[in-house]
Amino acid sequence: MAGKQVKLFPVEGTPGGLTTAEITNWTGHIVTGPRSRLAELLDRDEAKRTGVYLLLGDDPEAPAGVRCYIGEADEVRTRLKEHHSVRGKEFWDRLVVITSKDANLTKSHCRYLEAKLIALADAAGRSLLDNSTKPPTPMLPALPQPGSAPLQVVGLGRNHLRPPPISTVRPVLERSSKNWSTMPVPAPRFWV
Repeated sequence: MAGKQVKLFPVEGTPGGLTTAEITNWTGHIVTGPRSRLAELLDRDEAKRTGVYLLLGDDPEAPAGVRCYIGEADEVRTRLKEHHSVRGKEFWDRLVVITSKDANLTKSHCRYLEAKLIALADAAGRSLLDNSTKPPTPMLPALPQPGSAPLQVVGLGRNHLRPPPISTVRPVLERSSKNWSTMPVPAPRFWV
């Protein structure tokens, strides 16, 4: 695997707050942070875009101690506000938002990514999925080679889905031969 340059930016200048991540030559953009910083995240331009999001929280009854809800929205900010105020979604204390730097992530792309992320998380069996449904993977419209290349950079193309190696979703989505039920689970953070 060829090396990639990863840019991490702690928005508030300290660890544990809002953090953005980008991979050079990838059009995707990730923002992660604690629920206590939701207001600041909602004010960011990324939250006004179409995207996919993960709500994560500790759950001692979950396989690796993590409960996860995966969703998508035309405007991520609107859905996050709803999840913040809805009963039954109190479990989450951190979130990950995946959007595009150039606003080229469409509703179709996000529905595809949501379905793939749910399938991966379910197959990995390392988290308790809070999603009530498992949507079928929709067909992506035919993309010209330049349009599909950004999705392929981090393995988000038609053949397989692999989360970026720096994302907080990695412990939720990847299979492991380790017995996660007996291992301490650190707070998710960006891994390099």
